[in-house]
Amino acid sequence: MASAIRKTTTSIAMKMPTKRSDSESQVSTAIDLGTCLIDIGSMCKRGQLNEALGVLHQMNQKGISVDFNTYASLLQACGNGKALTQGKQVHAHMLKYGVEINLFLAANLVSMYANSGSFVDARNMFDKISGRSVFAWNAMIRGYAIHGNCEEALKFYRQMETEGMVPDKFTFPFVLKACAALQSLTHGFEIHRCIVKSGLESDLFVGSALIDMYSKFGRMDLARTVFDKMSQRDVVLWTAMIAGYAQNGSCDEACKLFHQMGDANLMPNIFSWNALIAGYAQHGFPAEALNLLHQMQVAGMRPDMVTLTSVLPACAHLAALQQGKEIHDYVIRRGLESDVIVVSALIDMYAKCGIVKFARHLFDRMPRRDVVSWNSMILAYGMHGYGKDALVLFDLMQQANAKPNRITFINVLSACSHAGLLDEGFGCFGMIQDYGITPSLEHYACMVDLLGRAGRLDEAHDFIKRMPVQPDVDLWGALLGACKIYCNVELAETVAEHIFQLEPDDAGYYVMLSNVYAEAGRWDGVAKVRSIIKGRGLKKMPGCSWIEVNNTVHDFFVGGKSHPQSETIYEMLEILSGQMKEAGYVPDTRFVLHDVDEKEKEAILRGHSERLAIAFGLISTRPGTPIRITKNLRVCVDCHHATKFISTIVNREIIVRDKNRFHHFKDGLCSCGDYW
Repeated sequence: MASAIRKTTTSIAMKMPTKRSDSESQVSTAIDLGTCLIDIGSMCKRGQLNEALGVLHQMNQKGISVDFNTYASLLQACGNGKALTQGKQVHAHMLKYGVEINLFLAANLVSMYANSGSFVDARNMFDKISGRSVFAWNAMIRGYAIHGNCEEALKFYRQMETEGMVPDKFTFPFVLKACAALQSLTHGFEIHRCIVKSGLESDLFVGSALIDMYSKFGRMDLARTVFDKMSQRDVVLWTAMIAGYAQNGSCDEACKLFHQMGDANLMPNIFSWNALIAGYAQHGFPAEALNLLHQMQVAGMRPDMVTLTSVLPACAHLAALQQGKEIHDYVIRRGLESDVIVVSALIDMYAKCGIVKFARHLFDRMPRRDVVSWNSMILAYGMHGYGKDALVLFDLMQQANAKPNRITFINVLSACSHAGLLDEGFGCFGMIQDYGITPSLEHYACMVDLLGRAGRLDEAHDFIKRMPVQPDVDLWGALLGACKIYCNVELAETVAEHIFQLEPDDAGYYVMLSNVYAEAGRWDGVAKVRSIIKGRGLKKMPGCSWIEVNNTVHDFFVGGKSHPQSETIYEMLEILSGQMKEAGYVPDTRFVLHDVDEKEKEAILRGHSERLAIAFGLISTRPGTPIRITKNLRVCVDCHHATKFISTIVNREIIVRDKNRFHHFKDGLCSCGDYW
């Protein structure tokens, strides 16, 4: 933009002859003023604040006066961009050149400081104004609300009413935002009554804010009542209602409303699409989110950063690497490779698709990193079992003066647990409070898991007893999982009692206890647990594995035969079974809890979902290419054992992501070292 300023200066100089008549000078000054004001206005709209300030400086050097509207435009641009340094320069410029700061400019100064988060300056300016306008009050309320100081926002609203100032349609949306952030539905009801009293309940701006507030409280009934009562509805209002349903997991209702908007002759905008896609992605429907992305592009809508940060986690969940790569290509074409949020999502996607080296490549290329970036890479190393790499990165994070947060320590402790780094884990746990963080249940659960995986079950149990917080079902579940690994029946029964008190209807924990009994040969215990499951009518979550082939994700359930290529898949499994047995594989049928003979138990094991996915991968991809599988549950002992044999027989790397971590099978070995 420096060249643009130089050109402007040159054009001004060329129009200044050494001698001018008074009329020529007036015309030239008018041209200069018009040109400069246009430059400043357009620069403000483009966010080119430094360039706009440069033109302002030139105008003052040439004695060209600046009107109030130009100063207001500059202040608004600084406030919108939260550019406090430039905003202070504008203010200083006004003081230096004796600009009269009238009510209009004073209110704009308040707005600039409040939007930029400089509340001391905003309040000082606000207090100097006599006869404050509603705009000045709104500026303070909005500033406090958007910067999270919501109690002050409500306090200012109360003071505004006390001083007899009538709120307008720009006041209420930010007061409602503050109510939602404070989780005070009571205050929200009170503000709603004020809105009705003021006659603004039919205003589209206010109506959208009411829908948004009620949605954040999960009161979709009240949000829908507001929506239905609106005499007019624009795209913003429809989008608020769609977003509310989507955020609360009512994705089908959101989708229905999305289509009704089209029937009402309103074209969904990027915000409408993003709300719907995010809803599906965040509530366990990643395939539907990716399908919506395709529909969005067909409709001629270009995905933005919000879209990308919704669909990349969907790709990660499905391990849909090819689709993730296509989105990465789009990121490159749009020039978004330097965006921290997008790149962090890409790092997470590649790591969860099994390509941790490329995730690190992206991390190393980032021009700047925030705590989310560091957390994403530490998590990547942890889930792949590279605990020492995670710890090295954690050290680098601290050296870079990036402050670890609660999630950082969860990821680091989890990495230590997966890698069996007991001493290092305790060292990191001891650091949590050094950063002003109170250890949460998730941190304690990581420590129990760390001790449990290392076989120190009694210590893990004692650790739970000494905790300053009450353990939840997940924490007890971590210890029960360790009891299963080390076949500690007595402790498993004690732990199970706590679990069943907290969560009596989760079949998964009953199955885990049953597996402990089976491992110990306690078939009476197995029968007892199975009887409880049957008596309560509980259903175990079925094992499901999926694999992406040619941009399509294929799902497989245990024993399933619904896939079009099922016959070929089972034929491949029979062939592999014979080859594995010749290589020394012996099926481990201990945890097949069905009352059938050994042959039938082996058939049940062959039908596990991960083996169906592996077989499909073998018949559907080129020889030698890696096979990437994702499973919703922890991979069973026998499938883990079998996959090592398969990797040798077919001479392929088989990457399995289960509920807890990654397993890279190659040449008969697993990256976990059988520690999982």
